Amino acid sequence: MALFTLLGAAAGAAVGAVAIGGTAAVVGGAVLGAVAGTVVGNKISNAQDAAAAATAQAEEQIGVITDKQEEIIGVTEQVTGLQSQQIAIQKQIAEDRQEQERLAVLRQRRQAIREAQIVRARQTNIASAMGAVGSAVSGGAASIGSQLSSALGYSTQQSGLSEEILQGQQRGMDLQSEINTLYGKANVLQTEANIAATKAGMFSSRAGLFSQQASSYMGLFTNFMNVGSSMIPYI
Repeated sequence: MALFTLLGAAAGAAVGAVAIGGTAAVVGGAVLGAVAGTVVGNKISNAQDAAAAATAQAEEQIGVITDKQEEIIGVTEQVTGLQSQQIAIQKQIAEDRQEQERLAVLRQRRQAIREAQIVRARQTNIASAMGAVGSAVSGGAASIGSQLSSALGYSTQQSGLSEEILQGQQRGMDLQSEINTLYGKANVLQTEANIAATKAGMFSSRAGLFSQQASSYMGLFTNFMNVGSSMIPYI
């Protein structure tokens, strides 16, 4: 900081000339002023360098915050996609259950119709002659076969729907597990972003402090220069 050295020497020489007088006083004042200017210049330079370094660290942490926030946005989008899949699965499960209920109601109705037919057939057979017994047996066998076939079909349909529901529920749980993992990741990222924000604030405060120190040193040196300048007319 040669400029501060020169300015300090000039101001010191002026103060020495007016306050004491003589060549020795001028030289001594110049030396003291130069030393003071050098010291103050170094202080200002160091404070400015420290402020710049702290500002750079604060900006680095701001970059970290930005990166973390972008990652959080990405995680949030993933969660949204998985939740959409969950909704679709839940909708399918609800439809499968409705179908199961519909099949159960339909089976009950068919069973009631068959039972009514069997009752009518039995009444008819009782009223018939012995020659009609064979027809009643044949009709009963046909009814049993029809009931067996219907029961097997119903069982197959219900089993298939139950399997779909079970698979849907399992997939829903898997998706929820993925979502929980992503939520955990988002929480970690948010914590890291908060830490970076704290550091950024700390570095920013430090930069402000060093800038204030540089300004204070500059103010002191300016006052010294003003004193020296004010004495020039009296030399």
